[in-house]
Amino acid sequence: MSWTTTVHPWSYDFDYLGHLTAAVYPKAFEQARVEYLRDRWKTRSPAYVVAAHRMQYLREILEEDGPLRVVIRPVRLGRSSIDLAELLLDAKGTVCNRSEATLVAWDVEARGPRPLTAGERDALEDDVDHTPASQPSAGSDPCRHTGD
Repeated sequence: MSWTTTVHPWSYDFDYLGHLTAAVYPKAFEQARVEYLRDRWKTRSPAYVVAAHRMQYLREILEEDGPLRVVIRPVRLGRSSIDLAELLLDAKGTVCNRSEATLVAWDVEARGPRPLTAGERDALEDDVDHTPASQPSAGSDPCRHTGD
């Protein structure tokens, strides 16, 4: 199951060419990840770090294209990590950026990775896309089905 949130860029997030600056894309994804994990883990401060993040810019975003939506779907749960498939869509639902991120559960006191707790894992398990990547089906985009 996918999870969706709305992002409202500020006018200063757009550059002199009129499009969303490259620095805002990872900020939008990070804002959405925090909201997603707050929602799923029922905590104000989800303890994780971003270990890897890869983005593909597909279409420019103009100020009039907002508000924007971020769609998140976990695709793998490891011992201490979570792989996410993410999309950034304009107000019309056009995919403007595709993202893959690996998050690692973080021990704030020890300053290092920690295993996901049973509660954290259970809270994410229903969202995981179990479709094998080597056998895509029609409409198998991990973030295709969205709902607020």
